Amino acid sequence: MYGRPEQADRGAALRRTVERLRAEHRRARPAEPAVPPPLVPEAQLDPGLARPPDLDLHHLLDAVPQAAVLAEPVLDDAGAVRDLAAVIVNEAAVRNPYHPGQVHRDTPEGRGISLREAYPGLWTAAFADTVGEVLRTGYAARAVPVSWQHTMSDGSTRTRHERVTAHRLGRRLLLVWPDGRTEEVARAAQRIARVGWAEWSLPDGRLDISPGLAVLLGLAPETDTVPAGRALRRVTETARPALYRDLERLLSTGEDIDVLTELYGVGRPRRVRLVAEALREEGGPVEGLRAVLQDVTELSESRRRLREQEEETERQARRADAEHYVVQRLQDALQPHFAVLTELGVSTAVAYRPAEGGVGGDWFKVRQLPDGQVLLAVGDARGHGLDAVALMSMLRHALAGLAFTGALVESLGGWLNRIAWDEGDEATATAVVSRYYPDRHLLRWICAGHPPPVLLRAGRVAPMEPEVGPPLGVLPDAAYRAVETYVRPGDTVLLYTDGLIERRDQDIDVRLEALCEAVRTHAVADCASGPDLQELVDGVVREMSGPLSEDDATLLAFRFDR
Repeated sequence: MYGRPEQADRGAALRRTVERLRAEHRRARPAEPAVPPPLVPEAQLDPGLARPPDLDLHHLLDAVPQAAVLAEPVLDDAGAVRDLAAVIVNEAAVRNPYHPGQVHRDTPEGRGISLREAYPGLWTAAFADTVGEVLRTGYAARAVPVSWQHTMSDGSTRTRHERVTAHRLGRRLLLVWPDGRTEEVARAAQRIARVGWAEWSLPDGRLDISPGLAVLLGLAPETDTVPAGRALRRVTETARPALYRDLERLLSTGEDIDVLTELYGVGRPRRVRLVAEALREEGGPVEGLRAVLQDVTELSESRRRLREQEEETERQARRADAEHYVVQRLQDALQPHFAVLTELGVSTAVAYRPAEGGVGGDWFKVRQLPDGQVLLAVGDARGHGLDAVALMSMLRHALAGLAFTGALVESLGGWLNRIAWDEGDEATATAVVSRYYPDRHLLRWICAGHPPPVLLRAGRVAPMEPEVGPPLGVLPDAAYRAVETYVRPGDTVLLYTDGLIERRDQDIDVRLEALCEAVRTHAVADCASGPDLQELVDGVVREMSGPLSEDDATLLAFRFDR
């Protein structure tokens, strides 16, 4: 059982057009007699039996690349074909060691050769019936299996198994042995490209199809002819009306068509591209059509998936643009651009560089506290986008409120850690939180999984030694130890986020040294009389930034002026 059963055919308009064209064809070209003129039985083969062939016909057959023999039927007393006498053996057959042109070189052009003698074993009852049917009806017989005995050069005998195509030419029969390799390549091409061809003759309703189309229709591969109506019933119900309209237009106007349709075959329906042209003699009615069909199911599916992917990518891009805009506005609203603490003898400057792929969770806080101390902090919430901004905002505002309690930085770090822990597994962050005591020139600070601060003092730049604790939100009861640093007038401390120094292709220690060198380059020995602090942070961020930054970066600098 091949494929799905045929469906009902409702192409009334197409059938009316076909019947009209058949009627026109009958009026324009009367049908030839189905039976050729009777042949005179011969008692024996005679080399002069065949009339001298037309020279043009001989040249024409020589141009055929396959072995071909034009033969005259030899009848017995009852009028049945009992043999074939060669009229022309073309050059391809002469050159082929398995054909009679090579065996009977002494006979000019092979004329009068008995095919029963030249091909021992070829003449079987089935082959004789095929020959008689072709001569009687005029319909070609394609890929007829034949076999015969062939004597090798060493005297041994082998049986050849091939297929032959028989055509009626007037009273005669043309036998063509298709090139086996050519046939194999053609079949392989149809299979690989999932393509097939068909030729529909309107006068007799005959539809010749190729093996590739037979498979596409869900028929046995060896099927070479199928009623046109049966082939049309393989079209799916939804695609049938459009295809009928296109075929009716082709037969009515003679214009070529190039359409997509759908066929029932083996398995699920197949999407098929059909390209067809009308067959007609000049000035006469359309006599049929020739079509090439290609299975484009996978191609159509690929194009559909590509369109869906492009649409989804576009939707994601629009969402990302909208989210980026919202996040940027939120960050601009939540992130102060500078802070002024000059009355406490502290100058501050900040520089921020956004990531190329989106907005991250960098934050900082600079605030004078009620007890006369100063809160200085930098942090980086995990991730990018709205979630990172939400976590960043929560931690920043929580720190601002907690710092008003006057608690030590160790306690501030523990409370922030618990807040982040309660938000869930994804809510983690790193930070450096410090409290400056102006009356003691003391900076007390903790490091929660964050890069260490950098100290610029008298032209020398070096990382400060941290007591590193876990990032915020990783452990519920994490404890942090503070580092105490006594500062001098002119000292500058720089806090930054990891986006400033991290690169996939470089070691973190190498990048930290590069940061120190950049600070050294943009500073002078006496910081109190050196460049503007904002120019310093801007220059360092500009030098440390790559062409494509995967993470945002913040650099906060504060200089102790007295």
